[in-house]
Amino acid sequence: MAKVLITGATGFIGNHVTRLCLERGHEVRAMVMPGEDRSPLNGFDVEFVEGNLLDPDSLQRAVQGVEKVFHLAALFAIWTKDPDLHYKINVNGTESLMRAALAAGVEKVVYTSSVAAIGIPGHGAIADENTPFNSWPWASDYILSKYLSHQLVKGMVSEGLPVTMVMPGLPFGPGDRMPTPTGTMIIRTLQGKMKNYWDGGVCPVDVRDVAAGHVLAMEKGRIGESYILANREGNMCNQDFLQLIGRIAGVDNVATTEVSGKVMLRVARLAEIWSSITGKAPMTTVKNTRYVLQHGYVNPTKAIEELGLPQTPIETAVRDSVEWFRANGYV
Repeated sequence: MAKVLITGATGFIGNHVTRLCLERGHEVRAMVMPGEDRSPLNGFDVEFVEGNLLDPDSLQRAVQGVEKVFHLAALFAIWTKDPDLHYKINVNGTESLMRAALAAGVEKVVYTSSVAAIGIPGHGAIADENTPFNSWPWASDYILSKYLSHQLVKGMVSEGLPVTMVMPGLPFGPGDRMPTPTGTMIIRTLQGKMKNYWDGGVCPVDVRDVAAGHVLAMEKGRIGESYILANREGNMCNQDFLQLIGRIAGVDNVATTEVSGKVMLRVARLAEIWSSITGKAPMTTVKNTRYVLQHGYVNPTKAIEELGLPQTPIETAVRDSVEWFRANGYV
């Protein structure tokens, strides 16, 4: 058993990681932002410490006395008023935390990267941990920040940082409080607002498998290695995935009309123009649209074989997500 620090513990994945760590008997310290809502951790026996990825001094205090660190906290948004905010938080903030952990002599770090940090081969091909990044045409600030932070963290292994990187696919399941952009797909389907579909494909995975992958990476992951946390049977085109949600939820007429990529990009450009006038967040951006039009399929074999990553059926993840959203008043 160990004392662990978890950043992003109030988030969707982080909440499940926190639960698993407690179940394994670890002593958990959860880093929260000053004034952050702590209610997602109600009932959890955790120690709270205030910290901010933009405040290096607070990170040094957060890591003192812990043996292991799970770093999940990140800015995940398709648009921000400050175009550099993704880099300040996801790149500079991550470096500050890694250096604090290194200076404090932490035994091991698990860093939450993303499948967005690797490339998309195209033509329906499946990416693995070694697929070169090629997403420049559709790389949003978020994607670029995750790619850069992944490279930065991996590079710090040469300085002695004992870190393993994990790269989640698109998580679904209970407890998606925000909700995340992935959870929003389910909510809109439940509301009968997903009659359209578009080209592209996704790699859904049960959030509980992703959380297990984090804990298993801490226990078994090799230093300096990356592991895709996804479902081997989860790769599917957008239409198939949306219709799967519809069947499980009992919603008719889901993903029956295709919207072309050209139309989607035209709408995205107009949304960006309107955003520049109003200062309000656009419903999408051109780069985000280009990204969702890709077939982002991944191969989690390495994590399955080396870590023992669970493979909960996607149907179970979707069913539990639908039930949770309905039970908690989201629809």
